[in-house]
Amino acid sequence: MKCLENISRTQIPGDIIMQYIKLYQSIGKNNYNYDTLQRDYDTIVAKTIEHDTKFFVKYFDTPVTDHRLMMLIERDIAPKNKDEQWVVNVKKAFIKIHRESDTFELLTNEIYDLLNFLYKDIVIDQKLQFEKMKKETKKVNLLSSNYVSKKELLEQLIQAFNKAKNDQHHEVSFIITNFYVDFINMHPFVDKNKEIGLMLLYILLLVNGFEVYEYISMMQYMYQSKQEFERAVLSASFNWEEGFSETLSIHRFLLKVALVSYDALNEMIRNYVYDMGLNKSNNIENTINKLEDVFSKNDLRKQHPLISDSTIDRTLKRLRDEGKIRPIGQGRGAKWMKLFESKHKKVNYAQIDLKI
Repeated sequence: MKCLENISRTQIPGDIIMQYIKLYQSIGKNNYNYDTLQRDYDTIVAKTIEHDTKFFVKYFDTPVTDHRLMMLIERDIAPKNKDEQWVVNVKKAFIKIHRESDTFELLTNEIYDLLNFLYKDIVIDQKLQFEKMKKETKKVNLLSSNYVSKKELLEQLIQAFNKAKNDQHHEVSFIITNFYVDFINMHPFVDKNKEIGLMLLYILLLVNGFEVYEYISMMQYMYQSKQEFERAVLSASFNWEEGFSETLSIHRFLLKVALVSYDALNEMIRNYVYDMGLNKSNNIENTINKLEDVFSKNDLRKQHPLISDSTIDRTLKRLRDEGKIRPIGQGRGAKWMKLFESKHKKVNYAQIDLKI
C-alpha cells in the first residue's frame, strides 16, 4: 500500500483540477440521467453489461472467436470449454455488480469471493489462493513457517483506502487510482491479479459516483486504449516499493475515459429524448436515409439499441414492399440495398458526346 500511504505527497496539477470541474458537472446530472432513461433503464444496462463482458475478455486476449463470443454473451448458449465458461462467468459477475452496486462493501472476503466466482473450475485451486511472502524477521522458529499470507496486506490496503475516503482530503477517483496501483504491485493472489484488479477498478468507480458506466461501457474504452493504459501502469510501478510511485498518468487517463463516457451519455440522452417524440418506424427510416447505400440490420441496431428487432423487421418489410429497399443475401450476413437517391448515391455521369 505504498501509494495510499504516501498519497499526500502528490500535488494535483491545474489540468487535473480542471478535469475535476468538468467531471463533477456531469456527475451532478446522475439523477437527471436516471430519471430520463428510467423507462428503458434495464434494457440499457443489459446492453452495457454485454459490451463490458465482450471487451473485458478481449482485453485479456481470451481465445474465443468473435462469433462464439457473441453467441455466449447475447444468446446465452452453453459453453464448450473453460475459456468459454470464463466468458459466461464474467457476464454473470457484471450482472451481479450492477444489481448489488448499492450495497457493495470493499472487504477482503468479497475480493477473494470475486476471484473464486470468476475462476472456480477454470484454473487449478492452487492458483486461487493468497500469495505468500517471506517474513521480515531474524528470529528462527522451527515450529512456524518462514512465509505468511498476503491476505493481511490486502486487509491493510483496504483499511488505508477507507481511511483516505473518510478523511475527504483527496478526490475519490484519485484514491481509487492509488488503490489500484497498490493492488497490482502488491500481487495478493497467486494468479489473476490483473483481471481482478481491473474488475475492482471498475466496481470502485461505479459505486463512487461514476454512474455513467451503467449506460456506457467502460471496458470498451479500456480495450481500445489498452496500450496507453498499460504504459501508465508500468510508469506508476517504477519506484513503487520505495514509496515514490507516480500515479498521475493513470489518473489523467481514467479522468479522460470518464469525460469521454459522459459525452457519449449526453449524446445518448439527446437522441433518446428526440426519439421519444417520433414514430419509431419513421425514425428507423430516417436513419436508413443517412446510411450507406448498402447497410445491414446490425447498422440499425447500433443506431437504435433500444428499439426492438421486431420493429426494425417491420420497418424493413414495409420499405421493401414500398420498393425503397431490397435484400441482398440471406441469413445472419444479409444486407439491404437502397433503391432511392440519397446523399451516399454515387453520381453516374453519362458519356460525353464529343461530336461537333
